[in-house]
Amino acid sequence: MSKTKVISCISASIAFLALIQPHTLAQTLFVETSAPTEINQLSIPQRITIPPIAQTEISPAGINDSVKNQQDLLTPPSFHAVITRELPKLWQMRVPIDQVGSLYATYELRAENGRNNAVSNENASNSTVQVVIEPLPIIEISRDSNTNTALVQGGMRLRMDLSTAQLAGGYSGDITVTVNRR
Repeated sequence: MSKTKVISCISASIAFLALIQPHTLAQTLFVETSAPTEINQLSIPQRITIPPIAQTEISPAGINDSVKNQQDLLTPPSFHAVITRELPKLWQMRVPIDQVGSLYATYELRAENGRNNAVSNENASNSTVQVVIEPLPIIEISRDSNTNTALVQGGMRLRMDLSTAQLAGGYSGDITVTVNRR
């Protein structure tokens, strides 16, 4: 292998790693909403911001990517393709106490380009990231014996498959939350 190819491969690897370095910004997981006051009123933030993916989430811990021979140089680096994030306090609802145990929530995530269970790049909607949504248990936060109601909250776990992303940058989509009784 020529010296030029080695330098090109190293340069490409360094450029790739530099591109995935997130900007360090203080971001909240989501905007707090006030507790619902009416029965069956669903309270959910209008905008949820998930912090940028950190390099430690992408690179496997303890992996040594040093090059020992020509074969190592040609081997692509290993990365975690699936990133998991939890949003346990996504929504709140006030319900009659006798309904607490019979509630369940469903979630729909839609990318800007219309794809279900995906988010799309904010600058090029044809680049999407597939997302698997797992509902988290609905928990009771408090009870009001005067109104015979309980305040419950729920959320979800997102598993984002980065292997489908074509571009770096911010990705977004619309989440629809539906709470029903069994």
